[in-house]
Amino acid sequence: MKISKAIIMAVATLFIIGATNTACNQTSKDQDSDSQQSSKVDEKADLEAACKGEIDHSTWSPDATTSVEFNAFPKNLDEWKQMQEVLGNEPQGAVALQVMAFELYRNNRTDGEEALRLNNTQTNYNSTEGRLREIMGKDQFYARPYIAWAMLDGATPENGYTVEPPYSIKMKVDPNKKYQESQMLHGTVIYLLIDSKGWDTNWRGVEVVKPEGSKFFVVCNCPAMYTQCKEAKASK
Repeated sequence: MKISKAIIMAVATLFIIGATNTACNQTSKDQDSDSQQSSKVDEKADLEAACKGEIDHSTWSPDATTSVEFNAFPKNLDEWKQMQEVLGNEPQGAVALQVMAFELYRNNRTDGEEALRLNNTQTNYNSTEGRLREIMGKDQFYARPYIAWAMLDGATPENGYTVEPPYSIKMKVDPNKKYQESQMLHGTVIYLLIDSKGWDTNWRGVEVVKPEGSKFFVVCNCPAMYTQCKEAKASK
């Protein structure tokens, strides 16, 4: 039986089309994979953070200044935990993580509460979370849901506490408070001051400690951080 040239050409064409489609599909999958990898890289880059300047963990250093820089606020608890792995072994890192937990609390109450639990002593968690419920509330005269942004360098009431990344939180060791050993907290309490334009007085006091056996520093006292900041002149 003879097969016409037309049939042979049609079969050959179908074979070529099929092979081309397979190659295109594979290329598309490769591109999707590359895109996903790129997205993961971008996401990781967004979460990069670093402590600038060293603080002696055991000896009072009244002239020490420091800052923490980061590219984005964590969007969920997993991202916040990634930040803790990077920043949590430094006292200034615990302060920055507290600011991040405030913003997470604003956007995701459940994750924010857990981040606060992980970054605070139990006593300080209770007082902080209780006040945040008021600060993040619906009272138009009292609520300051943008309070985390008020602690960023360059943020002011006049610019609506709006700053562009990378974000920076500037701090210094309190020159008037020496480190103090705490038997109750099983560690050395370090007193830091956040430089902020969101309140009448620039410096927001925070106390941090690394309890014996703990992997990370945690916040043990910080009423100045959740005191009502000035109202933003523009919405945030």
